[in-house]
Amino acid sequence: MNTLRPEGFFALFKPSGLSSAHALRVVKGILNADKAGFIGTLDVPAMGVLPIAVGSATKLIPFLPASEKEYVGELVLGITTITDDMDGEVIERKGATDLEDAAVKAAIEAVTAQTEQVPPHVSAKQQDGVRGYKAMRGQGRLIDFASVPVTVRRLTVLQERQDADLRRVIFRMMVTPGFYVRGFCRDVGAVLGCGACMGRLLRMGAHGFGVSDTLSLATLRRRVQGGDLSFLTWGETEVALLATLPHIALGDAQWSAFGHGLAIDCDMGEGTTIMVKRLDGRLGGIAMVRAGKAWPLKVFSE
Repeated sequence: MNTLRPEGFFALFKPSGLSSAHALRVVKGILNADKAGFIGTLDVPAMGVLPIAVGSATKLIPFLPASEKEYVGELVLGITTITDDMDGEVIERKGATDLEDAAVKAAIEAVTAQTEQVPPHVSAKQQDGVRGYKAMRGQGRLIDFASVPVTVRRLTVLQERQDADLRRVIFRMMVTPGFYVRGFCRDVGAVLGCGACMGRLLRMGAHGFGVSDTLSLATLRRRVQGGDLSFLTWGETEVALLATLPHIALGDAQWSAFGHGLAIDCDMGEGTTIMVKRLDGRLGGIAMVRAGKAWPLKVFSE
């Protein structure tokens, strides 16, 4: 790894209270990087795993397979807010002091079993080129999004407690891409009729990174100041990032063609996105298979 030019991926532990965009600006300043991008927005109140691409790795973001994500979250029953979390303006507070345990369990199970979800009004979801949160903040309007297919792979309730007139349920879940934990909490409250929103949220895993793989901003700064960029990875040999793509290794003659933008023979399935590697193991580029050939999408000449 060239310590003078940071390149690759790593996982930041985004703190609560900082937007993903703000966290990225801090990261770019620490690394003195011209280009960097995050993969999968984490809301301001949320914390945890935020995968970051640096330098040329940003070019690969569009080609990364969508990732399932794992969360530990807090369901707050008895209150409804405009953002579906505790940071938003309160719309209604009914309280949740008379709920039966069986009813709460049944509601959670019912929403967990749903195969579609309506994204929150205030979110990064777009409609007609406008993000939900921008429509609300800039224009004072709420976008009604269409439902999207989602799946909860697993959900475990970890703890429940009464907090004044509110009931708090701590849970752990694994979900498919596009799933909003805030939407899940909102929907449980709707089933119970008392309203609900999300409290605390910790993203435990995304794109193969877990919490144990993350660096805090303070640790990142300390590592960089010490000249240590060993935390950066291309992910080719890990169960994450590019390793989730099938790959082919090219000899010198094939690389000469591919490196100049020409397609090469490939027997993988039509429409498959593949990682192209040189024989020495270096990343050569990303290709798409069409009509029996791998057509270059991105080429890395160095």
